[in-house]
Amino acid sequence: MHTAKGCITEIYLDGRRAARLSCPPALIPAPGKYLLAHDATDFNSPLPHPIYSAGTAPGGFYLTPPIPPNWQPGTELTLRGPLGHGFSLPESARFVALAAFGSTSARLLALLEPALAQKAAIVLLTDYPPAGLPSAVEISRLSALPETAHWADYFAIDLPHFSMETVLKSNAQHLNSVNAQVFIETPVPCGGMADCGVCAVRSRKGYQLACKDGPVFDVKQLIA
Repeated sequence: MHTAKGCITEIYLDGRRAARLSCPPALIPAPGKYLLAHDATDFNSPLPHPIYSAGTAPGGFYLTPPIPPNWQPGTELTLRGPLGHGFSLPESARFVALAAFGSTSARLLALLEPALAQKAAIVLLTDYPPAGLPSAVEISRLSALPETAHWADYFAIDLPHFSMETVLKSNAQHLNSVNAQVFIETPVPCGGMADCGVCAVRSRKGYQLACKDGPVFDVKQLIA
């Protein structure tokens, strides 16, 4: 884990990216991992804000939405991380599926660059497709998950905590047959420092903390 300064260099409104952050290379989080970022001049937000990568950028990386509204180009942030467990894209994966059940698919888009680099075919399942995706990425609706799971040799899912049990239970027979990982979208205010339990996720091992045991889990750990 590292601590350093970073700076917002650009703001985006395209739905895929919220901002571009310049930072030391050691602070660039792998897909699914996170940093805690704090603006020392914002006295109304004493807690750090978790930030995730939507892909690498020259000198840093793109932040996924949302970000605090007061962050603007030139905002300096204190960064700590990378934290947690992220996605593990197998080097052998040639058929990669991504499924976004939440309000954004941005956290999954950090997997596009490594998946395309190993010449994998990619399909993104979402009911809210973002603009500007590479032409090599096929887009389908979430209802196509059953047949997509049989096609994929790696499946990455982004899922809000409140719908975790419903979605995983209804798709258990399909996801159990594929190498699948799931990002659980939940607050991680302490970054694993306090074991506060806000981000507790029920798993086969009992309750685990998304801030340090996740936020990415093997799907089979979470399917009852």
